[in-house]
Amino acid sequence: MTKDFEFLLHMQRLMFEAEALAIQFGVKDRFLSIMVAGLLPEDNDDSYIDGAKLQAIYSYNIDDVNELDEMQEFIYHTYHEPHKEELDQRDLNDLLGGTGIELED
Repeated sequence: MTKDFEFLLHMQRLMFEAEALAIQFGVKDRFLSIMVAGLLPEDNDDSYIDGAKLQAIYSYNIDDVNELDEMQEFIYHTYHEPHKEELDQRDLNDLLGGTGIELED
């Protein structure tokens, strides 16, 4: 068994454990998750091959296309969050927006 294959098996086990944990805590009906883990093959000089086929495993805990859309939107927006240096320049009120926390005047 290769290290890559062994790694993916361990990742699959963690995915199963996440679902089992949701069942254990009684939140399975509210548990949403999209988990993908994969490895790109390496060439001889240890750099990644452009356009290589991803070896991956995945687990979806979603009920319908609406939940899928919500998860995709969440992933997209959190991926495109500003970098730390951009956050330092933003107004504190912007950072608190949507949290329900308001600054005193």
